[in-house]
Amino acid sequence: MTTAETVLEVIGLAVIFLGIFIILISAVGLFRLPDIYLRASAVGTSAGLGVAAIVLGALLLDFSGLNLIKALIAITAQMLTSAVGSMAIARSGYRHNARPAPITHTDELRLTRRDAD
Repeated sequence: MTTAETVLEVIGLAVIFLGIFIILISAVGLFRLPDIYLRASAVGTSAGLGVAAIVLGALLLDFSGLNLIKALIAITAQMLTSAVGSMAIARSGYRHNARPAPITHTDELRLTRRDAD
């Protein structure tokens, strides 16, 4: 094993552990945040970044042209679907009258509702 391969392996493992750490923080946020909107935002953002970091780390551990293409597709799909999924969860909560936490000061969507006053 050459020095460059060893460096890539160490960096790859570090990026994988960073992704795992980000996902763990996301899991803590899932239980600690007060409402569905904050939970959806935290989980969608950090889970998307965590999975992307894990895929990038795996790419660094086993780099090839084909794996690069697979990793780019996987990271792009993860970023797009985690954002859309988070928005869908928050929208569903809003449409089913899930109340935001008291720390939320404004409800800008209230005026767009059909049953708005």
